[in-house]
This record gives sequence, structure tokens and C-alpha cells, in this order.
Amino acid sequence: MIGKVISAESDRITARILLDDIENINMGDLLIIESRFKYLARVSSIFSKNIGEPNLPDKIAVLTDRIDDMESLFGTQFYYAAECGILGVLDSGIKPAKTIPKFLSKIRKAESKDLEFLLKEGKNYIKIGRLRNMDLPIKIDIESFITKHAGVFGKTGSGKSNTVKVIIKEMIKHNIPCLVFDIHGEYGYKRGLGGMENVIVVGLPGGECDVSLTVPLQMIKPGDLRVMTTLTEAQEDAVALIHKRYGGKWLEYISQTDTENIVSEFENKIQMTTVLALQRKIGRIVDYNFVGRDFNSLNYIRDKIRQDKVIIIDFGDYEHDDWAIKLITSVISRFLLNKYKKYKKEGHKTKETLLVLEEAHKLLNVDTAKKTVFSDIVREGRKFNLGLCIVDQMPHKIFEEVLAQLNTVIIMLLTNIKDREHLVLSSENDLSDFKKEMKRLDIGEAIITGISVPFPIPAKIDLFSLSRSKKENFDQFEFNELDI
Repeated sequence: MIGKVISAESDRITARILLDDIENINMGDLLIIESRFKYLARVSSIFSKNIGEPNLPDKIAVLTDRIDDMESLFGTQFYYAAECGILGVLDSGIKPAKTIPKFLSKIRKAESKDLEFLLKEGKNYIKIGRLRNMDLPIKIDIESFITKHAGVFGKTGSGKSNTVKVIIKEMIKHNIPCLVFDIHGEYGYKRGLGGMENVIVVGLPGGECDVSLTVPLQMIKPGDLRVMTTLTEAQEDAVALIHKRYGGKWLEYISQTDTENIVSEFENKIQMTTVLALQRKIGRIVDYNFVGRDFNSLNYIRDKIRQDKVIIIDFGDYEHDDWAIKLITSVISRFLLNKYKKYKKEGHKTKETLLVLEEAHKLLNVDTAKKTVFSDIVREGRKFNLGLCIVDQMPHKIFEEVLAQLNTVIIMLLTNIKDREHLVLSSENDLSDFKKEMKRLDIGEAIITGISVPFPIPAKIDLFSLSRSKKENFDQFEFNELDI
């Protein structure tokens, strides 16, 4: 026993902690309350109290700094307490608590035998770590994690990338297809999964890859330009007129046609200054060496995903080019969403597929989120077995409506108060009990909450390790099919 219940309400209790045990209690610890029912609780706050007047500790401190002297002068008036959220009642699993434990119910630390219901067997779960301070594996429901969307948040150096690698490695074991937008080279050959069986690195110049990424000019839509840059009303109207007439060749037309000819062809409905501004913006796109006209690696990506492969998009030298990041992530994700919609309409079965988006705030901020295909994936991807996992070190920059759609959240160390507050206010899950804990997590520690786990779990994430195997001969592949 480490303490007893001294007050309780519908969803939380306050425990008096025995003096000798106070430094063995940590925020996030799981406790068992023994009453008529066996309650599972989670420590959310630890504090000291006294039963005297509010300023008593200050007055005593002036007189002496020895606790023995305090007790001899004033008696035993000081004690330690912990506030705990009630997670539920244990009964062949965990059930919602509809009552409260009795006053002075005994409290002890949870043990592995109390939580054996977490030892789920079968192919529908992935293991990503262990319960903090317990030798008990954490298993996450695959379908809920993927199709109901997830987020991994933590400051730089918190172990966020390691967590994502562990998740992807588990997906590989279960033959779950994934597409990972690897902005900073964390998951390919440099420090990640490149070389593993069923993993293909599709890359841009500057990074080691199996296949080079090529995006057809015809796959780029006016909406992609709006995501990359701000268009004036005149530019919006001009793009709409040109796209309506030239369809998939709209970019080629703007970039290769003389300015005066465009103005003349559209009978002065488009002004010269508007055309010149568009040509400057579009020129940057058509000059990218990964943008082409007669080849298309998107079909290759689609085919490999349908073969349950994991595709890593390594951005190489473009890791700091926001235009390239927004263009590539938007074009490929829209292509896949449209294909999955088509497959469902035609009655073809598709497997749950996970898209992993690093640096999510660049596309899912308040100004951009509604313009991107990712808002469509978050809203309706579940219907087509397409899920999104967003990964970011600055969640306060992510649009709150996107955060509200994430039904599994893995929170690592967050020291910025804006990040913690934004997660608490925006999340569909109630994260208010975890605000203090978020800033005290060690590297590799996490809080896992949401529908893919039975209760908010204090976790120690496994350390990613790599086992490579022989790859296919990618030189045999040719990319010349335009399937738009």
C-alpha cells in the first residue's frame, strides 16, 4: 500500500501518499484503488499539503529548516498527496467507472498482473513499446490507428522519429502498405528503413534511393499552385480561364506561350501584369528537375502500395524547399485518394493504407489546411481505407479542425506551453490531465491516448533497430506510362 483515498468525485480522486513512498510516485503512474471494485487510476499531479493555516509552512521556515523541529513545535501537520484521474474499473478488461471508491480505500501501484488484458493476441495489433516502469507490451489496434487517423507530437530530440520508425517497422511485419513523406531523410537509407525487405525509397536528388521520383506536369492542378503560393483575385481568374480551355496542359501553356499571345487569345480578359506574375510563379514549378512531361512514377508508387510495400519519399536536397514539399505531398496524396475512390466505386478491395506526413504544420496550418487534399483525407479517407498520421514538433501551428479528427495521439516531450495548450483545446480526446506531464517526459517516453488503446497509456517506446535484406533490381523498371 502506498496511500489511501481522502476525497473522490465522479472522475478523479485525491490520495494521501505515505511519507516513505512519495519519491517513488511519478506523474503518469498507474495505480490500483481497492474498494468494492478495483479502480484503475492515473497520477496527474503530486503536491504537499498541511492541515494548519495557509501560511504555516512559511512561518515555520523562518524558525527552522528541520522537519523534526517542525513536528515537535506543531505536531504532524504536513502530508503528501496525489490527484489521480479514474480510468475505469477492472473486470476482465476495463469498464467505465459509474461510481467512486470509498473514503480511505487502500491504494497501491498497478502491477503487470492487473493489466494482463492488454496482452492482446492476433494480427490486428502492432507493438510499439512497453508500459512505463512495467514489463508489459503496448499493443495498438491497427485499423483504428490507420483509418481513424493519428498524430505523433514532440519537440526535436524527444524521440519522435524513432517512434514513427517503430510504427512503420511494425506495419511492415503486418504487410500494411504505407507512404511516408520523409522531409529530412529520417526514414530512408540515411538513418531509417532503407534496405529493409518490402521497403522502397523513392527519392529526389541529394538522397540515396532505389527509384527517382518523377511527377508529370499534367498531374499538377490549379489547387496545388494555391497551396504553394498566394494568388490575387486576377491571377485566380486567369488560372481558371486557362485551365478550363487547356486542361492538363495549363501549366505548359502558361510557361511556353508568349505573354502578348496569351493576352490576345483571351481577348484582354487577362491583363499583361497578371500573365507575367503567373509565369514567374509557374516557371519555378516547371524548372524543378523532378517535374516532367512524358513519364510518371506515381503509377509505380500506386502499384507497389497495392503489393503491400512501404514507400519512403526522400526529399533529399529539397528538404528546406517549402514549394517542393507542398507540391509533391499534394500531388501524390491526391493521386492515391482518387485511385482509392475509383477502386471502391468499381468494387475492388483495398487494404488499409497509412500516409505519414512529416512537418505537417507546413500543409495543415490555419491558412493552408482547407486548400489541401489532406483535409479531404482526414474527413473522408476512412471510407476508402486511407488514413493519415501527422508528425510534428510544433502542434500549435496545426489547424484545430485537423487535430480534432485525430483519434489516436502519441504525445512526447513538449516544452512549449503553446503546443500543450493547443493540443488540449483542439483534440477530440480529453488531454487536460496530461498538460503537466507533457513537459516532464524523458526522451523516448510518451502518452498514448485515443480509440486504438483502452485507456491513456504511459509508454516507453521501443528503440528502433534495423535488419536489412536483399532488394529487388530496380534498374529493370521503366516509367513511361501516363495514367492520370
